[in-house]
Amino acid sequence: MGIEEILIIKNGNESYGIPTKEINQIARVPMLMPLPLRPYGVRGLCAVSGNIVTMVDMNTLLKLDQVDIENDKSRVIVLNDPHSHATLLVSEVYNTVDVDESHIDYIDKDDDPIIAIYKYKDSLIQVISLEILFSRINKVSIESEEVKNGKVQEEVTKEEDTSRFLTFAMGDELYALSIEYLREIILADREFTEVAGTADEVVGLITLRDELLLVVDLRKHYGFAPHVSDKNRILIASHDGKHIGLLVDEILDISSYPLKDIETMKDDFQDNKIAGIIHTKDSIISFFDADVLENLFEENSSFIDEEKEISQVESLNDDVYEVIVFKLAGKEYSFEVEKISEIIDNVASTQVAYTDENIDGIINIRGQIVTMVSLFKKLNLEVTTSEDSKIIVCEIDGAKLGFVVDSVSDILNVAFDDVREQEDEFFKKVLHLENGNRLVLSMDIDEIAS
Repeated sequence: MGIEEILIIKNGNESYGIPTKEINQIARVPMLMPLPLRPYGVRGLCAVSGNIVTMVDMNTLLKLDQVDIENDKSRVIVLNDPHSHATLLVSEVYNTVDVDESHIDYIDKDDDPIIAIYKYKDSLIQVISLEILFSRINKVSIESEEVKNGKVQEEVTKEEDTSRFLTFAMGDELYALSIEYLREIILADREFTEVAGTADEVVGLITLRDELLLVVDLRKHYGFAPHVSDKNRILIASHDGKHIGLLVDEILDISSYPLKDIETMKDDFQDNKIAGIIHTKDSIISFFDADVLENLFEENSSFIDEEKEISQVESLNDDVYEVIVFKLAGKEYSFEVEKISEIIDNVASTQVAYTDENIDGIINIRGQIVTMVSLFKKLNLEVTTSEDSKIIVCEIDGAKLGFVVDSVSDILNVAFDDVREQEDEFFKKVLHLENGNRLVLSMDIDEIAS
């Protein structure tokens, strides 16, 4: 068995030893990011030398009081393979000593992490096997191409001031609308009442919860040929008490963009159709704001109710249940909008060791670590992804969780009269949409993440 050198770790009156051949470095305790649904012994995630790794509490695995990370003596031990994906949180590092074989007694006891007792000066050092210690945690496999030597192959950047936009497609171009002007998103497959004498871009009127709403084909407004598909959506935009429906090709996502990447330049555009552009890594997105909406309202003033006060709109919002509707394994479900931070395109996640079986891994969004929870596994559904798959990012108790879904259908304001309560672990509400012809289960995100 031969142990040549050990690092002595103090914990109160107890002393433990770890073979130094398994140790890469010793560091002060970095900032801890708690990991939702973490198993016994795991404290969360941390960054060591720019690498994101799992922080494992040695004391907890030894069935002792967990390490106080606020104590100045606490340290993390960065490990070599096969445990390089983790750091070991310990109470106090003492020193390293060469092992005198005449002073060590080996213990042969199954499933006990204490494999030897070493007599050092007047102390007895309990030598630990990290392999047995870590086996006390329920492991999740780690793909070698995703995590190598504890390094997540992704640059971490500092969180910046941002602004949220809904991004959508028209033709081959990308456009965005600030979330503050978005009331809801609805399916475009509706019956329209044509209005005589209007411009070609006016689709007609629709009734939305007893309110007549003018719908404009935004594609024609911007000079694009309409592309009819089941991905077409109507954005209900609101400003200063006025509302209008905007028909677009496809909803892409809801994202936050750094303010430094948002360039306002509406004076440089003709017809007051664009307020500015958003610079992203892969593209340029045109966006519009209140001035552009006011221009649309003015062009169609005869068909837009200008007398409705803002207070009336706010009272309407108080009487509705705002949700985002998405598909999962061919069925429709919903989340409450207030829990949602953003919606992004699906990206590959990095698996993390010692996490709950329902966790797919982690992703990095502008320097923030988001834990990916599998709704497919949680609901015992077959896991499927496609080019339409999205990640819905939610914030729960200060932690960000991501959920992969097949597609995002609508953002809706549902009248409370159309919401039914029920007894179910994950689905405590059922939404009765379109006069009860469309039933959507509303997921309790807190219960799913509990």
